[in-house]
Amino acid sequence: MYRLAAALLSSVLLSASFAASAAPPRDQAPFDPAPMSGLDYDKAFFPGADYDPAIPDGEKLLGFELGERTASPAEIVKAYETWAEASPRATLVEYARSFEGRPLVYMVITSPENQQRLDEIKAGLAKIADPRKADRAERERLVESLPGVAWLAYSIHGNETSGSDAALVTAHHLVADRSEETTKLLDELVVILDPSMNPDGRARFYQQMSEYRGMNPNVDDQSLVHSGYWPSGRMSHYMFDLNRDWIFGTHPETRGRIKAVSEWHPQLFVDAHEMGAQDTYLFSPAREPHNPHFMPNRDKWATVFAKDQAAAFDEYNWPYYHGEWNEGWFPGYSDAWASFRGAQGILYEQARMADDGVRQANGEIVSYQESVHHQALSSLANLETLRENRRDMLREFHADRVKLLSNASPYGNRVFAITPTENRGRIADFMDLMELQGFEVYRTKAATTQTATDQFGETRRVTLPAGTLLIPNRQPEARLVAAMLEFDPTIPESALQAERKALVKDGSSTIYDTTAWNITMMFGLEAYEVDMSLPGNAEQVEGFSLSGDVEDGEDIAAWVINGMDDRAVAAAGRLMERGVKVRITDKTTTLSDIEMPRGTLVINPYDNRGSDDTAAHIAAVAEEFAVDVDVISTGLGKEDLPDLGGGHFRLLERPRVALLARGSISPYDFGSTWYTLDTRLGLRNSHINNEYFTYMDLRRYNVLVLPDRWGGSYDKPQLEAIKQWVENGGTLIAIGGSARAIASEDAGISQVRQIADTFENLDPYRTALLRDWMSDEGMMPGMNDIWAHSAPEAVDPPWVAHAAGALPSPAEMKRRDEWQGIFMPQGALMAATVDDEHWLTFGNEGSLPVLYGNAPVLMAPSGVDVPLRMGKLASGDGRSAMQMLASAEEKASNIGWAPLPAGHELNLRMSGLVWPEAAQRIANSAYVTRERVGKGQVILFADTPTMRGATLGTSRILENAIVYGPGLGTQPLILP
Repeated sequence: MYRLAAALLSSVLLSASFAASAAPPRDQAPFDPAPMSGLDYDKAFFPGADYDPAIPDGEKLLGFELGERTASPAEIVKAYETWAEASPRATLVEYARSFEGRPLVYMVITSPENQQRLDEIKAGLAKIADPRKADRAERERLVESLPGVAWLAYSIHGNETSGSDAALVTAHHLVADRSEETTKLLDELVVILDPSMNPDGRARFYQQMSEYRGMNPNVDDQSLVHSGYWPSGRMSHYMFDLNRDWIFGTHPETRGRIKAVSEWHPQLFVDAHEMGAQDTYLFSPAREPHNPHFMPNRDKWATVFAKDQAAAFDEYNWPYYHGEWNEGWFPGYSDAWASFRGAQGILYEQARMADDGVRQANGEIVSYQESVHHQALSSLANLETLRENRRDMLREFHADRVKLLSNASPYGNRVFAITPTENRGRIADFMDLMELQGFEVYRTKAATTQTATDQFGETRRVTLPAGTLLIPNRQPEARLVAAMLEFDPTIPESALQAERKALVKDGSSTIYDTTAWNITMMFGLEAYEVDMSLPGNAEQVEGFSLSGDVEDGEDIAAWVINGMDDRAVAAAGRLMERGVKVRITDKTTTLSDIEMPRGTLVINPYDNRGSDDTAAHIAAVAEEFAVDVDVISTGLGKEDLPDLGGGHFRLLERPRVALLARGSISPYDFGSTWYTLDTRLGLRNSHINNEYFTYMDLRRYNVLVLPDRWGGSYDKPQLEAIKQWVENGGTLIAIGGSARAIASEDAGISQVRQIADTFENLDPYRTALLRDWMSDEGMMPGMNDIWAHSAPEAVDPPWVAHAAGALPSPAEMKRRDEWQGIFMPQGALMAATVDDEHWLTFGNEGSLPVLYGNAPVLMAPSGVDVPLRMGKLASGDGRSAMQMLASAEEKASNIGWAPLPAGHELNLRMSGLVWPEAAQRIANSAYVTRERVGKGQVILFADTPTMRGATLGTSRILENAIVYGPGLGTQPLILP
């Protein structure tokens, strides 16, 4: 991903600001808090420990007993720095900085003897992880001699605070305890503590707790001191859930952590979380469905660790459970990602007590300090289990790696092939992720023809051009390669039955996250699964990078930037912010022998006659976004191709962007949109409050983005303000729940409707679909009919000539829709047909995978553009859809509300769970719509296009809308 180089905020501010707010107001109260039974916690964390007085405890170091209250990110780092300096058992490593500039650190704790050979230990584990690096005898010696390695990671969700405070308790115990048990543990283990995986989120929640802490302790989990306010502290700076980022590597916290964990190859990886305050304690193993690419011994070891952890809790009579709601399907969780790399991943979920404690349904109060004790005791119990079993676990890890590289590999000779594209930026993003994950990637030097399976599951002969990227599944990280790149893993039937039963019974779901995540599909790249050995001329790709080159030239008619490249959008925005006037071609052309696909940027000296710095601005932006800039010496296109001065070269207008926030706005969608604006586009944007924007001067903005919203709609004054602003020339972009609010008759803004509102009159929507097909396929009457001198007696329109049979009554269709709505996907990748002539689809062609969940189903009548429509028509005999419709012998049928040409099928599902009822409901609906409203336009997205910063294909559609919308979709404003 292309990121802005500087950190967003200085870490210098955090120590002073958060230390100032750390003291609870009740410390300054004129009276003591009222007594409350249950808040005082008198149990020692580790009875029998013998702590070295030379190593300061929490009271001496931070002014409070560890676990007594929530420590700030700065206090956690301060404690770790102090202990690393004071103890020969500890080494501190900073592995990343957050977006707000806070340090992310891990502490390596082991015996002083092991501390002297940490590099040797890492090198030995690397040889076991990649058996090609050492012979069998050396690897077997290493298995027997190396210590076990545990990576204990805490509080990736910033408002789940007890984990990080347990990391303080655990660290102090391991560096200071002189008991025989701890000494033995550290002789045999290297323990790595990652105390605060999301310091920005924790700092936000810490501040919110400080703001709402009163004079008396509060044990009501509904109070703001426990819950915080929008967006609380769960998420990172850009409001991403970092626990879903491991396979995408979008954020600096994740990227640094992936590199650090990969160096150590731990056998144990703990991921400490919190859950609802009225719950108890959950730990692994997870229930079905389980991802098929985990090591086969994962369940065995999960049971061993669970028994020991349960025994530790039983000594205190603490309640716990496992596997009731957490499943093991999505590979992007912390513990899952680590498991694919050979670790035993373990999840903790402690009931969240926030800062004082919580009164639970049984009337008892569980103190915050007790919740910290639960987490710390779990950590020590897991470490002891690893110590007892480390050699067996290392042996099995070694044996699995040997098998993955052998002829007996469960993945055989499978290779994932990604074909070349002009979209260099997207390929660069893909290669950046592959390199981050440590995958081996090769590139073909010559074309090769192979039998391959495409992203729709169809197997056929394909020619892979020179420059095709090849990722063999037979490599050390084979399990993670398969988990990230396999097209369509299937959920076991037993888990499907449980899910179906839950949906039908009460509308609940057993699926905890998205069911599809294939990286090539999310990135919008064409890819194949091929059963082949690597070609002899394939070269390994290492250190893939781009640089922005500007072509020299004396006779410059214009500078051009290829429009297929995603980075062209960012370049356009930045150039306009620098005051450069930019044009864009909406039709492919060739000028000066340079091919210019639609969406290509053109910077014309004629448009920029008032500036002497145009060339300098172009050079700066080319370097900033690593885009190549070509020079054309003439504006004359060959034959009938567009010329530079014609209507196909449209002048853009600088976007002035407002992004709605707070209230019912989804912080996740707000955050991913903000992230796109900031770090992909580098575009200035203003965040305006959802609750007060009717009082604001919206004339300052020409782009208004309404992110997904959770429940409810916009009130009448808000809708009236939006409508007036659009009619005056604004570009409105509404996503998900906000699109649902705009696509209603009551809103009075858009012609688009939700499917349930269309059953009384489906004709406009069926006609629009037929017109899309006819324009795409170029259906023509016969030549004799066209040139006949006599008028025809009858010319049936397509909805009559190619009728597909009667539809059910509106009441019956509504009833069916309500039933089908029960089965909407949790998150699946589906195909959408791209309108190759629409400006919103610059950078994408043919069909595009879209990640679609329980989103509104949008219906567009004639007069509304549908740049992306759900589904891709396919024919078994090669005839076009219009040839089928024109055939009098064959009859069309219906998919739900929509006609289906005879002999065709509509390919929809690409990856993930899509129930047949949901597929029929979604088929042929609109993923993106665009329509003119007054002097402005409305663009609706059915679902989040920037999901987790990884859906690069649909993100490009949103980027086009934001950057190009004011110039391409609205009436231009010419100032006198």
